[in-house]
Amino acid sequence: MNKQDYRNTSVQEPPLDYSFRSIHVTQDLLSEKPRTGLRPLRHAKSGKSMSQSLWLNNNVLNDLRDFNHVVSQLLEHPDNLAWIDLSFNDLTSIDPVLTTFFNLSVLYLHGNSIQRLGEVNKLAVLPRLRSLTLHGNPIEEEKGYRQYVLCTLPRITTFDFSGVTKADRTTAEVWKRMNIKPQKAAPRRDGVRLPLLSYALIFPKQEPPAQAQVGTMSPAIALAFLPLVVTLLVRYRHYFRLLVRMVLLRSLRDCLSGMRVEERAFSYVLTHALPGDPGHILTTLDHWSSHCEYLSHMGPVKGQIVMRLVEEKAPACALELGTYCGYSTLLIARALPPGGRLLTVERDPRTAAVAEKLIRLAGFDERTVELIVGRSEEVIPRLRTQYHMNRIDLVLLAHRPRRYLRDLQLLEAHALLPVGATVLADHVLFPGAPRFLQYAKSCGRYRCRLHHTGLPDFPAIKDGIAQLTYAGPG
Repeated sequence: MNKQDYRNTSVQEPPLDYSFRSIHVTQDLLSEKPRTGLRPLRHAKSGKSMSQSLWLNNNVLNDLRDFNHVVSQLLEHPDNLAWIDLSFNDLTSIDPVLTTFFNLSVLYLHGNSIQRLGEVNKLAVLPRLRSLTLHGNPIEEEKGYRQYVLCTLPRITTFDFSGVTKADRTTAEVWKRMNIKPQKAAPRRDGVRLPLLSYALIFPKQEPPAQAQVGTMSPAIALAFLPLVVTLLVRYRHYFRLLVRMVLLRSLRDCLSGMRVEERAFSYVLTHALPGDPGHILTTLDHWSSHCEYLSHMGPVKGQIVMRLVEEKAPACALELGTYCGYSTLLIARALPPGGRLLTVERDPRTAAVAEKLIRLAGFDERTVELIVGRSEEVIPRLRTQYHMNRIDLVLLAHRPRRYLRDLQLLEAHALLPVGATVLADHVLFPGAPRFLQYAKSCGRYRCRLHHTGLPDFPAIKDGIAQLTYAGPG
């Protein structure tokens, strides 16, 4: 959502932010403390917050039981709630409790498990709803997904972080006339009366089969290779999609635009994210990667793991090798304790320039996040003398997996890791860092744990984050 949409929500107080807290039930909010932002939260004499925004994104909620009661305990004026962020949870439906907040103007539900497109109908009673997100749910794969939502909620102006234009509304109206028939009742199937839209989606108009093309290849040869080709396509279909998005389409867009994918992503962030709000910037980058161009970034699932580990460790000094676009940098910086310091290293000057802008846009100054342009093997030996880092409590390896082992041994050789230090390594399964993992498990200096995940936007491609705890040199 852009800044104009933000102003239109009438939200004046900073949000009540409970994101990335592994909250399972809404009652847990009463025992949690909200995150602190750039502006302090104001409270009424009763001790309740004056905020009009409630952020519950990146948790593990699967229902909203007792939501009204909890909100009334947290907010002085729950009826004024204008912004609810429930993205990246495990919700399977749109709970009717959300429709009781009649001043709600921004509702984020992307990245959940909502199965039925008809759930959107519940939101039609909200008179002030203007911005809605539903991408990343199974309903996104439904035929006519965007048109259905725009027909059902004609007052919204932003849908899935994209502005609703006159052309969108015209297309939705045409789609409605073609797919939602005016009959009083739809035909029955297995004795059950179906909604008209469901009938149109289940029984699409059948097109006559196209005339078979005459090929030049021998039918016997084609049939001999067909099982092999089908097997390869089915087994490796996710890798083929990754290859197309990450290499072919990216190279084509680089040539046509004269910009790298990180630069195009930053341009999108400038027009769609809220300055000074790291969480909103991260969500905007996730949306860009899912719906525009694959960004090869850490993604929300791994990001939740990293933020939780950083919060548990509360490092005074942290080091990141491989800044890339700055996504993981914001994750760490957001979770640092007060007075914490993050040093991030990127070898590519052009990529580092984009990351620097993103970090400063999020509101972090050089005292909190310092970016160094250079090779990791040259920077590590100078950390103590030039950058005054005598010990590093947490390290994130996110550059090139084949360099993980070399840089870990450099950190050991320069005695930069205190006992109990945490080392996190991304992409240890895909593309993989087998020598690094073998060393960590066999050298006797680390306690190892592997957090299994998938690639962002490609969950079927298995990956993981290695968590090493340094036990000492002996």
